Amino acid sequence: MKKTSQLYGQIFIYALTLILISVVLIYGYSAIKNFRQKTDDIVAIKLEKDLKNSIQSITNDYGSVSKKEFQLSGDITQACFADFEIADKSSPVSSVSLNKLVINSIRDSDKNVFLLGDGLKSSFFAGRISVDNDVLCIRTTGNRITLRMEGKGDYAYLSRWE
Repeated sequence: MKKTSQLYGQIFIYALTLILISVVLIYGYSAIKNFRQKTDDIVAIKLEKDLKNSIQSITNDYGSVSKKEFQLSGDITQACFADFEIADKSSPVSSVSLNKLVINSIRDSDKNVFLLGDGLKSSFFAGRISVDNDVLCIRTTGNRITLRMEGKGDYAYLSRWE
């Protein structure tokens, strides 16, 4: 009789241990996922702030050129910049190969920076910028993009740093 009750006691302990380990693993996964999401949000906010500050500081410095490198979160694969002079938002954007999400966002909002991953991840207005061919898209390299910024007096001209 004693051996049967010990067997049931061990089964209960193993089942309870398995349940506790499962709960800890699920909670840990959830906590790590939330932490990663918050980190990506912070990187996006920092990018927006740094980009706005860089554009604002170089805009009035006519003729000056600077190289700026910006950190992006891991889920961003490319950053697109729209020219502030796209006057008629109903007209087609000249870049045929451009992501349709960016084209629709340019037409539907006043935003001019678009971060793409598995879709449109984020967009914001960074200031008065000009680029060639209405829209400049730069693929990330090592979660970074490098821009050539030139002050034009009342706007900043952006291009790839090559």
